[in-house]
Amino acid sequence: MMKKRYGWKLLVLAALMALLAVGCSKSSKLPDGFTEEGVKTQAEADIKLAESNDFEGWKARFAASLQSSITEDVYQPYLDMLAKKGDFESFGKTAFVGQEKDGQKYAAVIYVVKYAEGEIKYTVGYDEDMKLVQFVAQ
Repeated sequence: MMKKRYGWKLLVLAALMALLAVGCSKSSKLPDGFTEEGVKTQAEADIKLAESNDFEGWKARFAASLQSSITEDVYQPYLDMLAKKGDFESFGKTAFVGQEKDGQKYAAVIYVVKYAEGEIKYTVGYDEDMKLVQFVAQ
């Protein structure tokens, strides 16, 4: 139990650091090479993949440099939260943010998803290859 809590806290800490980096650097519209529709469509697919309990498939969606930090101990608390929210109902509101840092381009969407017993706010970020660099569910 303690190990699971530590893994979840580590993921939240990494997400907060990523959000802080976005907040501290130049951000606005999506950088060249990204479209809102493309980011939105990929985020929907990645959220559905995460919901499917396919840990290996979901992990494979992350950038190679991040995959070693994605463990089942990090994934399980998400599944537990999802179980409490009930069945998927619909994708809701979105907001987009882009960033260019050290010559790399990133795009993220904040997506509110409705479930039978409430909502989850996802922050899903991508690199230029549309690999996940951030996946936070609150």
